[in-house]
Amino acid sequence: MFFKRDNQQEEENSRRISKAKHDRKHILTDKSGFYLKEAYRSLRTNVNFAFADSEGCKVVMVTSSLQGEGKSITALNLSISLGQTDHKVLLIDCDLRRPRLARLMNTGAPVGVSNLLMDLQQLDSAIISNEEHGIDMIFAGDIPPNPAELLASQRMKKLLEILRKRYDYVIIDSPPVDLVVDAVSLSAQCDGVLYVVRAGRSERGAVMDGMEQLEYAGAKVIGFVFNGVTSETTKGYGRYRYRKYAGYGRYGKYGYYRRKYGYGYGYGYGYGYGNNGAAKDKKQ
Repeated sequence: MFFKRDNQQEEENSRRISKAKHDRKHILTDKSGFYLKEAYRSLRTNVNFAFADSEGCKVVMVTSSLQGEGKSITALNLSISLGQTDHKVLLIDCDLRRPRLARLMNTGAPVGVSNLLMDLQQLDSAIISNEEHGIDMIFAGDIPPNPAELLASQRMKKLLEILRKRYDYVIIDSPPVDLVVDAVSLSAQCDGVLYVVRAGRSERGAVMDGMEQLEYAGAKVIGFVFNGVTSETTKGYGRYRYRKYAGYGRYGKYGYYRRKYGYGYGYGYGYGYGNNGAAKDKKQ
C-alpha cells in the first residue's frame, strides 16, 4: 500500500515537472511570437483601463474555476508584460497547496509566502528579482496545514499593505476558486480579480459557481481571460493549442450570469478579454 502511494506521488511529481517544462516554452520573452506578445499587450491595456481612475498600487488576483485552465502562466505573462512598460511589478504565488511559480521559473527560494506570514521580517529574503523579465517574485514557500486561514489573516493584509508601498502592481496567482476557499478568502483584499476561462475545458456551471462565490465575498471581477482561443475555436470550443495563433475572431458568448458577466471577445492568437457587465442577459 505504501509503495502504491509512493508510486502515485512520483507519477504526480513527474507529471507536474513535465507540464512545467511545456509551459516554460510559452513564457513571454523578446523572442515570443507577435500574436502572443500582442495578446498580452491587449490584456495589459485592458487591466490598465480597469484602474484608470485609481491611484497607487493595484493588487490583482488571477484565478480560475479548476486546475489546468492556465491561470499561472497568465499571471506570469501579465506580470512580465506590465514590467515591460516600466511598471514596478511583483508576482506572488499564493497557491499554497499546489504552487507552480517556482517550478515554472525552474528555481526556488528558502522563504516564501507561508514563511512570511509567520515572520514578516523575512520579506527582503523572500523577494526574488528576475532581471531577465524585469519583475520581482515571491514563491509560495513551505506548504502549510492551514492555507485558507493564512491567506485570510491580518498578517496577509499587513503584507499587502507593505507591498503596496513598494510596487505599482502586485499580481497574485491564487488557487482555483471552485476547489478550495483560499481564493475567495483572498479576493476581498485585492483591488480586482481576473478570471481565466479555458476554451474546450472550462464548464459554464463551474464558472457560474466560481463567480457566485466571488460575488458573495464582495470581490471586484474586472474581467475574464479566455485562454486557448485559436482560429479553430472562435465559433465554439475546441482543443487548446498554444502554437496556433492566426488571425482575429469573435469568440462569441460564453454564457450568462445574472446579467452581470455578459459577452467576452476572443482573439485568434490565444487570449481574449471580457469586460464585467459588458452585456445584458436576454433571459429575464
